[in-house]
Amino acid sequence: MLIDIHCHANLYLTLQEIIKDAKNCGVLKIIAVGMSYTSLERIVEISEHHDAIYPALGIHPEEVVMNKQIESQLGSISSLIRKNKDKICAIGEIGLDHHFVKDKSLYPLQMKIFEQMLSLAQELQLPVNIHTKGAEKTAFEILPSYQIPNVNIHWYSGPGDLIKIGIDRGYYFSITPAITYSPAVKKVVLNVDNHHLLLESDGPVKYYGIVGTPAMIKSVLNSVSMIKEIDIRELENQIEENTRTIFPKIFF
Repeated sequence: MLIDIHCHANLYLTLQEIIKDAKNCGVLKIIAVGMSYTSLERIVEISEHHDAIYPALGIHPEEVVMNKQIESQLGSISSLIRKNKDKICAIGEIGLDHHFVKDKSLYPLQMKIFEQMLSLAQELQLPVNIHTKGAEKTAFEILPSYQIPNVNIHWYSGPGDLIKIGIDRGYYFSITPAITYSPAVKKVVLNVDNHHLLLESDGPVKYYGIVGTPAMIKSVLNSVSMIKEIDIRELENQIEENTRTIFPKIFF
């Protein structure tokens, strides 16, 4: 079984077709991650209408730019997440971004949101789906302060030494369709053992102009198999086992 562990499913206009295409490619489960205050209820709603969709709720670090009201909404967001604690499988997408967010005056607010999301993950004992673009070192310094069941580092492209630190801590790393052209993603595949790899589409992010979808997970698996020189079936089984370990609630 293939599982897309990081997808912005609420952003597709033709979600039913996206899910159908995914199932035809053997992708049977899709974790829909939250980004914004307005997306969270929608993600829960679509998960109630599509059995392939499993919700994860959180606030993306770029929200400090996109939503000027985000700080005043944090209390409502926390309440909404707690209200849906039995429905969600993770806290995400959360993290820090010092690459796309250039205004350093916004970094303290990013940190406040990140720490609040980590506190919720600790309180609810849920795994986290982490965005670390341009702020990998800072994110890795903060994470050990919280007692969280499991950590996935989404689409990692940072310093190589942190990959080893992450593995030593038991973190997982999810691989996107960018594996076909990104040296940074290939480096992650080469340096992360099979027991800590996951697969994601990050759809509908575009890859060289092509909209990402969960169906692409099959080709990502094939690419990982070739790079690591491991039988594709063996790898698929191992990644499914990894996914069961970090996101057990989607297998209930």
